[in-house]
Amino acid sequence: MVTVLGAGVLGLSCARALTDAGYEVRVLTDGAPTVSAIAGGLWLPYATGTDERVAGWALETLERLVADGHPVVDHLHLERREPWWVDVLPADHVRPATRSELPEGHARGWVARVPLVEMPRHLAALADGLRIERATVTALDDPVLGDGPVVLCTGLATRRLVDDPALHAIRGQVVHLDARGRDVPCVCDEDALTYVLPRADVCVVGGTHEPGDEDDRVRPAQTRDIVARAVALAPALAGAPVLGARAGLRPARHGGPRVERDGRVVHCYGHGGGGLTLSWGCARTVTDLLV
Repeated sequence: MVTVLGAGVLGLSCARALTDAGYEVRVLTDGAPTVSAIAGGLWLPYATGTDERVAGWALETLERLVADGHPVVDHLHLERREPWWVDVLPADHVRPATRSELPEGHARGWVARVPLVEMPRHLAALADGLRIERATVTALDDPVLGDGPVVLCTGLATRRLVDDPALHAIRGQVVHLDARGRDVPCVCDEDALTYVLPRADVCVVGGTHEPGDEDDRVRPAQTRDIVARAVALAPALAGAPVLGARAGLRPARHGGPRVERDGRVVHCYGHGGGGLTLSWGCARTVTDLLV
């Protein structure tokens, strides 16, 4: 029996990959909300650190998300410097933006054909059929873990199980808008950390990047600022009803995610804002580590 700790996108993806590989798997979760449910759902390696494996994990996940039928969008990415992931994408998935595609005040951009995932639906699909149990685990020698391998996908909660000073929080806040009937682009101004992600369920707009801030309460002033920035970037959102706002803590790690085996424990945490983007690639690595 392999025990996966954590029911965010990493934990569920690992559990699904291990199940598909023939392992008997259970997922333990304390039932607390995960930052994965708050994520915008765009394939984009954000705040993922410098681990040389990140590019491969990201590309493997891109291919899996596309193969699984998730919507693919033309995402306009605005940034003064060319993002490193441009060289990772296949040539038919990315190109420089034309002058007519660039909003006023922007000199450079790229159009990337990448998946935009409805996270609540994706998490529910990953969980479907898995053995998921409620448990609060306070140590890696907790009897509830049994004697088999353990896959640690607990995000920031890893700090109560493992001493890892590289792991830290980056707070992010998003707003959900009702953009039905509006022609809204999928666009991100990386330099201003403003993005508009028109999913089928809601239009997710953001955001914030606040290292060390561990207050996950929604801040109304930030909500108003995020909406104003989103409307400036995508004027079609003007007057769109606000459905709600969410704040979450990205589990970032200096140097990049920890994905390695230490005895019976396989660590898989610290993915920053790239949990979805790296999920299937990391799940395959975790499966390989258990062979």
